[in-house]
Amino acid sequence: MDSSFENLLQEWPLSVIRDVDITMVMIDSAPRRYAAVNRALKKGVLVRLRRGVYLIGKPFRKISPSNFRIAHSIYGPSYISFESALYYHQWIPEAVYTTTCATSKRAREFDTTLGLFQYVHVPDNLYYLGVQRVGSEDEAFFIADPWKALADHYYAYNRNWNRPEDLHLDMRIEIENMLESDLTMLQVLSEQYQSSKVRKFLSNILRGLVDGNKSN
Repeated sequence: MDSSFENLLQEWPLSVIRDVDITMVMIDSAPRRYAAVNRALKKGVLVRLRRGVYLIGKPFRKISPSNFRIAHSIYGPSYISFESALYYHQWIPEAVYTTTCATSKRAREFDTTLGLFQYVHVPDNLYYLGVQRVGSEDEAFFIADPWKALADHYYAYNRNWNRPEDLHLDMRIEIENMLESDLTMLQVLSEQYQSSKVRKFLSNILRGLVDGNKSN
């Protein structure tokens, strides 16, 4: 393997590297960069996740790969949402083996050596409303608030949810978790999410939580 390319991989701080990163760092010609990448792939020093996106192999990897961090590199703009976000926030009990993401682009799926990455289209208006940045500088990722994850889920799949009890029965989300959550975010999303059907759904859930809490 080219020594300059080997040095690049050894010094690279992330678990993933892209063609655009290699182009910015290496001053070699495009054919030489292409040849260096191909040699690295054959030796297992790089593992292709999708065209132009590679996982750095164990001999050179400084940190363990995180599917949540890698998801944005595979297809972006995107953030962790749907079941992956709900499980991360401990709102649903079942483990999620597909990394589920929201994107403002068209829906895609990528079956990789790290597992399946699923990207579902959501509205691009106020795209990052209800999305937070988590993690250290090098391995940070963006993930939806539980209410944003549910809003995205309802938008994409049009579930028959009208009351908090529906979320409990269908998704096994505890009412207590909903009551202890950021209800201000729920209200903001119920007023500002781009889809009117989602706004109505969120308003119904908020009303059910408030009314149910008053009666207890």
